[in-house]
Amino acid sequence: MLELNELLELEEVIRDVLNDDLERILIELNRTGELETFLRLLGMHDYLGTEAEEKCNRDGKIIVIGQSEVGKDKLAAVAKKMGIAKDRFEFLLDYKDAKTFDFRKTQWSSKYSYILAGPMPHSGVAKGEYGSIISAIESEAGYPPVVKMGTDGLKITKTSFRNTLKYLLTEKKIA
Repeated sequence: MLELNELLELEEVIRDVLNDDLERILIELNRTGELETFLRLLGMHDYLGTEAEEKCNRDGKIIVIGQSEVGKDKLAAVAKKMGIAKDRFEFLLDYKDAKTFDFRKTQWSSKYSYILAGPMPHSGVAKGEYGSIISAIESEAGYPPVVKMGTDGLKITKTSFRNTLKYLLTEKKIA
């Protein structure tokens, strides 16, 4: 950790660099996909709007995660009836899977389009300083959008799954 005088010196140097090289820095951040993270640090993340959702891969994998009242075969059958192939899904339907799944593999990956979340532990891999895994994913840049399933709290049922897919298809968020 830096002392106060060191922080003040660093601030002065950073201001000089930003004054001289801001355009180059912004271009580089945009090119490397780090612009959203930079804007979040500055408290300006709303400036980019909902581009994460707009850029999401409509044909990508859909993660369904959380304790489920129904098995993956029944959920896959619901998806099939709606015209979505079962190989589009990664089903992680018990508490242990949700706790040990490393969501970092989805960050900045065009392979995934959405995370459909049901009841899951607050703690888990990549939670960091956030109160829950879902909060971490929603707060950090580069993750697929999260849709929380259920009407009265998080719940994965055939109905909540069907309603979520219907919404995503109707809004053309998935193909």
